[in-house]
Amino acid sequence: MIIRNAAVRHGRRQLAAPVTRSVLLRHLTTTSAPTATTPTTQAWPEVQTAQAAAPKLSSAPKKKQRRDHASISLSTNTGHEHRGAQWTQAHEVGGRQLTPKKQYAEFERVQQATRSVGTRLERRYVPSELIANPPAPEDVSLELLMASQTHMGHNTSLWNPANARYIYGARQGIHIISLEATAAHLRRAARVVEDVSYRGGLVLFVGNRPGQMEIVTRAAELARACHLYTKWIPGSITNRDVLLKNRLVKVVDGSDGELEGFDAYKSSARPLVPDLVVCLNPLENYTLLYECGLANVPTIGIIDTNANPTWVSYTIPANDDSLRSTAVIGGVLGRAGQRGQERRLADAKKGKVTWQTPPALATQMRKDIKVAVKQRKEVMGRIQANLVGFTEDELEILRTEYGGSAKSVSEAEMVNMMAEMSVQKDSGTEAPPADTNVKATEIAASLDTAKDHASTLETEIEELRK
Repeated sequence: MIIRNAAVRHGRRQLAAPVTRSVLLRHLTTTSAPTATTPTTQAWPEVQTAQAAAPKLSSAPKKKQRRDHASISLSTNTGHEHRGAQWTQAHEVGGRQLTPKKQYAEFERVQQATRSVGTRLERRYVPSELIANPPAPEDVSLELLMASQTHMGHNTSLWNPANARYIYGARQGIHIISLEATAAHLRRAARVVEDVSYRGGLVLFVGNRPGQMEIVTRAAELARACHLYTKWIPGSITNRDVLLKNRLVKVVDGSDGELEGFDAYKSSARPLVPDLVVCLNPLENYTLLYECGLANVPTIGIIDTNANPTWVSYTIPANDDSLRSTAVIGGVLGRAGQRGQERRLADAKKGKVTWQTPPALATQMRKDIKVAVKQRKEVMGRIQANLVGFTEDELEILRTEYGGSAKSVSEAEMVNMMAEMSVQKDSGTEAPPADTNVKATEIAASLDTAKDHASTLETEIEELRK
């Protein structure tokens, strides 16, 4: 047995070796015995001189000649044109004698004539199209859902009895999900996402299975939402004050423009909580869904036949193992969020705000308003103190002669003075603001000039009386 195995092994190695150039040239050389009436025919004159002792192939069986010729023309790249009788002589094809050239011309003619015969594929499946151009909610159809394999469930032995209402039947041991139920629940989830986005809510798309990163990022990009394609950190909602304490918060207006002047609120604001969570694989994100339930955050999830539908608020019965299925569902929900954002921004341009100010921000704004009113009263009190000591006649002379030397302070100047006062208060100094001192000095100088002018008028009046 050892000798036989060695022979087979070495023989296989010799048969698997590449064909050498000399062997190819020997097989390509054709020789025949010269006669008095038949001239010598040479296919390769330059090779025949070197291979004068080559074996004759004319006496070999025709089957071997065809095999050798086929091995040379198909399995090797000889780089020369086909030569031989079978490549030049005419053959009978369909009752006609045709040369290879005419056969090829006939093939092209038939192919051109039958090009329009048969079915035509109007739409082809391109995997990247679901990411670049996902379908809209109105594009959802039973044909699209079936082509996306959303109806394929798990083995009948792995099912959850709570999903019996979503199952259409079983085939070859696999549960089939009802496409009507999938379409209805998907449209309902799309309306939820659109309404949350329209009211300025924060939507979170979650999908951390291999291949779902592009799906959740594209959906979040369309809906102007957040995405998560890595492992969920436990406690990011229930213990967010500790885990997310260094995260930045910004205050925006109705058109998503950032507002300034809320530094006090930003330094003390709590981390945000999503208003809606869309989970593409609930089985791997039970902790996330549990925290959302504790924080009363609504959730949307793809529920397969082996999942628990009570984990999420809005179920979408579909196949969660197919990337095409999850791409269709994620794209539809992303398009729904995009439509809600567009509606919200369109109403914001008309002056309509569709969202409400958070309670924490409203409380901080009321505190800031009270502080601003108090500072304004202090500034007005200082201005009124500079006018004490004048009679009504003197004040009337100031108003008539000088157009009111008591300069009026605009709202912008008042706000600036209030800001300077707050800066001085924060720095711990009790000195009045610089602009306030300047304005008070100007008012005092104007009043002194008015007093001098009034005394001059009184002197002139007394001289006239004398």
